[in-house]
Formats: sequence, structure tokens, C-alpha cells
Amino acid sequence: MTGVFLLLLAALLGPVPRLLSNARWAGRVPRAAAITWVVYAFVTAYLLLLNLVFVISWLVAGVLLAWMIGRLVHTVLTLRRTQRRHQEMLAMVAEWDPGRRVHVIDDDRALAYCLPNGAAPMVVVTRGCLELADDAELRAILAHERSHARNRHDLLVAGFLAWQRILPFVPSCRLAADAVGAATEAWADDAAVAAVSHDVTLRAIIRMGSGGADGPVWDPDPPTLRRIRRLLDQMPGPRAGHLVR
Repeated sequence: MTGVFLLLLAALLGPVPRLLSNARWAGRVPRAAAITWVVYAFVTAYLLLLNLVFVISWLVAGVLLAWMIGRLVHTVLTLRRTQRRHQEMLAMVAEWDPGRRVHVIDDDRALAYCLPNGAAPMVVVTRGCLELADDAELRAILAHERSHARNRHDLLVAGFLAWQRILPFVPSCRLAADAVGAATEAWADDAAVAAVSHDVTLRAIIRMGSGGADGPVWDPDPPTLRRIRRLLDQMPGPRAGHLVR
């Protein structure tokens, strides 16, 4: 029995994460992909503890479980302290826009993000974002950020960051953390598409990523490029010429 558990654990820490991260269906249904990664993490942790019980003792397994929970709690609390300091800074420099229900920072850079805050998350945009994006693009941007807040993507990301810290010597843990981060971005992009359209969402990603630059000046980072390619693949026809006005 122990040998079977060891084989299952080896598979979960070896080929399974790479197969899952390369699965085409994951890009089509990012919510299901994120849930699958959560199941993967729980099953892996369970098998790891079970192997320790059979191979060594309950005591060692219990100590490891306590340490894993401690790392998770420490990661969440550390992120929460960072968020609280950020909230205090925003209280001094940001202006509340009741019409758009966002906090606005006087910054020329085009930025938008969601700051977790329990039941009252804060969506933050810069003046540069408001000046760069048109009304439809701004709706897509805000729908994306509010999806992060509504679905508590910060907890998913924090959980897999802790998982990576628990087993830093296992490459699949970093792969899982990166894949879950990508899944939450795709999940939020789908919310923007539902609120506006594919065209507008793509245009918003491109415009925000480029900061308004045109032509060969723009060199998107790999995550942004993956988001663009994913949405392009899901469009009903060759409409790329309509994405940027």
C-alpha cells in the first residue's frame, strides 16, 4: 500500500502538474482549471502526509501538517499586513470617485488593480488609465478587477504562494503557483468579456499594456501576451484588425 501511495505522490509532483499546465481546456475554462489546481494541492498534501504516517510515524506527519498550516497562515498574514499598509497609503493619496466606484491616484502611468480588503475590496486606477482608456475599455478594465475582488482570487494566489514556500525544492509547486495566477487573470478577462465584448477587452489589454505606444515600440511581457493570444483564439473570426483604433 505504501508503494502505491509513493507512486501516486511521485506522479503528482512530476508529470501531472506539467500536463495540467499545458492542457488546452484550462485556457477555455479557467475557473475549472483553478479548482483543479486546488484539488491537486490538497491531494498532494494528503498523500505526502499519508506516506509519512506509513513510512515514519503519526508524530512526524502531525508536525509536518502543523508546519504547513503555519506557513499558510504566515503567508496570508504577511500579505494582509502589506495590504493594510497599502490601504493606509491610499487613504492619503487616492481620491474616491463615487460615479465609477474606484479610488483614483494622480499618476501619469496607466495602471489598474484590485486591493483586497475583506468584504470591501478597493479597485484603484490612475489618472493615466482614465485618460488612456475610452469608456468601453474602462468598463472592461473595471469588470476585470472587480472579478478579482468578487471571486477572492487573492486567497487562491496566496494559498499557492504558501504551497510554493512549503515545498520550495519541488519545481511543480512553482509551476502550480504560476498556473493559478494565469488562471485567475483569464477568469477575470472572461468577466470583462461578459460585461463588454471580446474586442473591447482585447483592446483594453493592449492599450494598458502598451501605455498608448504604437507600432514596434510595444514589447508585451509574457503574461500579457498569453492573455491576448488566449482571447484571440476564442474570437469567432479573424477580427484582429478591429482591436486597436
